[in-house]
Amino acid sequence: MIVIKLGGSAITKKSEYRSFNESVVVNIVKTLKGINDNMIIVHGGGSFGHIKAKEYGLPGFASERTMKGMNIVHNDMANLNLKISKILYSSGIYNIPLPVSSLVYDNKKNYAVFGKYLNMGITPVSYGDTYIHGNKIGIYSGDNIAYDVARRFHPSAVVFFSDVDGIYDKNPKTNPDAKLLKTISGEFQHDDATPDVTGGIMNKYRKMRGISDLGIPVYLINGLYPERIYNIGKNNFTGTVI
Repeated sequence: MIVIKLGGSAITKKSEYRSFNESVVVNIVKTLKGINDNMIIVHGGGSFGHIKAKEYGLPGFASERTMKGMNIVHNDMANLNLKISKILYSSGIYNIPLPVSSLVYDNKKNYAVFGKYLNMGITPVSYGDTYIHGNKIGIYSGDNIAYDVARRFHPSAVVFFSDVDGIYDKNPKTNPDAKLLKTISGEFQHDDATPDVTGGIMNKYRKMRGISDLGIPVYLINGLYPERIYNIGKNNFTGTVI
């Protein structure tokens, strides 16, 4: 079994509210269809999650403003999830959406139902979402979910799809001389000056490293070229190995 994380930067245009990159998702799903293995799929929010979360002060203490934001973000994320679920179904990947708001609250997590669906050959699909954390309306990211399910089910690999070729020594979108890091181990620093509501590249790396510390190989691949997943372990693989 493998865990696939579809990054919000790959499946949406993060600067435009609710802008869905349908063709990218279709191409990724066609590639995943060729993988002869059970999968858990997790996706991020991109422009369906981050824009309104920031506007309404999420994460934050429960208030009229944050509860309104909770509803907006959750509904938008459910809408994005439905779009992805339908594309998976149309490609013959039977799946079931499992919102994290029903799985995680405070410090309690229950992912047991994922195993039930996997045993029936049904692909669980979860996603970053709002949730209750003490007296706060929190944001539980897709990267957190990827770590949780990796720890629970110990897959053979976890693959993150992003909108870049891998992890760079600095932001490649603002630094033309940024270098792709083929492998990373240990401490890592990055110049991401504008992290999103889920912590940006540094939080992503911490979760990736946490998965790697479990003895599970972790890969970051450009979602525009999902076929690169077939080159994992080969000399011509383009991406980053954690």
